[in-house]
Amino acid sequence: MLDPQALPAEPAVLLGMADVLTCVRATLNEDGWSAGSTALVTQICRFLGASRVSLGWVTRDTLKVVALSDGVVLEEGVAIPELHQAMLEASHQHATLVWPPTRAMNERITLAHQALFKTQGLSGLVSVPLARHGQAVGVLVCERVIQADPLRPNSTDASSTGVFVPEQVQWLESLAEVAAPMLILRYQIDRPWLDRRRAQWYDFRQRLADPAERGLRWGLGGVAGLLMIGALVPTPHQVTANARLEGAVQRVMSAPQDGFLREVMVRPGDVVKAGQVLAQLSDDDLQGARRGRLAEVAQHENEFSEAFARGDRAQAMTAQNKLAESKAQLSLVDQQLSRLKVVAPFDGVVIQGDLRQQLGAPLKRGETLLTLAPGLDWRVVLEVDESDIASLQRGQMAGLRLAALPDQVIGLMLERVTPVAKVTPGGVLYEIEARPNGAGAGATGLRPGLQGVARIEMPARPLLWRVAVHSWQWLRMLAWKWL
Repeated sequence: MLDPQALPAEPAVLLGMADVLTCVRATLNEDGWSAGSTALVTQICRFLGASRVSLGWVTRDTLKVVALSDGVVLEEGVAIPELHQAMLEASHQHATLVWPPTRAMNERITLAHQALFKTQGLSGLVSVPLARHGQAVGVLVCERVIQADPLRPNSTDASSTGVFVPEQVQWLESLAEVAAPMLILRYQIDRPWLDRRRAQWYDFRQRLADPAERGLRWGLGGVAGLLMIGALVPTPHQVTANARLEGAVQRVMSAPQDGFLREVMVRPGDVVKAGQVLAQLSDDDLQGARRGRLAEVAQHENEFSEAFARGDRAQAMTAQNKLAESKAQLSLVDQQLSRLKVVAPFDGVVIQGDLRQQLGAPLKRGETLLTLAPGLDWRVVLEVDESDIASLQRGQMAGLRLAALPDQVIGLMLERVTPVAKVTPGGVLYEIEARPNGAGAGATGLRPGLQGVARIEMPARPLLWRVAVHSWQWLRMLAWKWL
């Protein structure tokens, strides 16, 4: 039984929004949800002149009494059974319950309220649910005990009898509408993260069990099916790499000796035949040297003839030796003249070396002039990211689409995985050499320097397996780097 000697002053019947805001302010001034809830019920008790105001809160479909107006916080949510049952009665019916009842409550179930009323010897009792989106999240219960006034034994005024009048009930309902969102927000903020995760999991399970959430169940079933497919069904996998076309053999034609560029017969892109003259150096100096050597040969021949006619064997022998030397030097000049012409060693295509702007320019011996590649023998260089290079090996098949021939796929076979990497703005890349093999290998229109995209066929693996492998490798590298 409540102590009637500890009752607050008799309340005023007329309460307004200013009093509602006072209750809200008192709640927000406290640190923490529990302290704020206690401040709220204490303010309500003062404004309504109640003996006790209790707050019940719903957690995972379990209603617990969490705060009392006398400052007691029930950590385990245990209260007197009648109070707890009265809260459940109002929460389940989603309606305000008053006892003694009004005319509008003839159809409400109030058995728990009657039991609490009789057990505690109350003169008035009201329960107001706190709701959000049509779902009860808590209950406010106000209890009042009024000691009989011997000076007014026959008074029937509501304030003197302890009954909650309709204006007070309406004010309490208005306060509940304002306080419910505030209490929910503070409750969510102050909960431990583990408790929040548990609540979210519970809400999710409740949604799955709800017959109206059929779309959610179908969606989760579809996701589960896709995960099963991704984990168990092997799917084709390809490694994508940028590719460029090169000649299988490339011959660099360099300057045979020092001189000046006299004439150029070809330019990049021209198809040439074996033995065709590609370029020629100036022969003015060598022609002058050749004429000088010819004059020396004629002079020594004359000297030899004269000495032989005189019978001077010594002089004839000397002239003969000088004649042989001059002929050797003449042969060397002729050989140098023959090398002034740059000749194609095989049938092919000129892929580098536009010399039309360098006519008359001086050249050094060994300086690069032109680059030739065979016309029908190609190789493809693939640039593969370092994360994929370990899974590639010789003999794997691939397909190539060139930007110049997007409608045709050229079959490739990997021939060599080079161990040398190069750093590019897009990351570290390794070069792989491949040779056209099968469909499209002899396609017309192929030229060195063409670029495209190649896809290397990999063994079929489940999609989630590949994701897991890449994730594990990334985590191992991250751990190695930072730990």
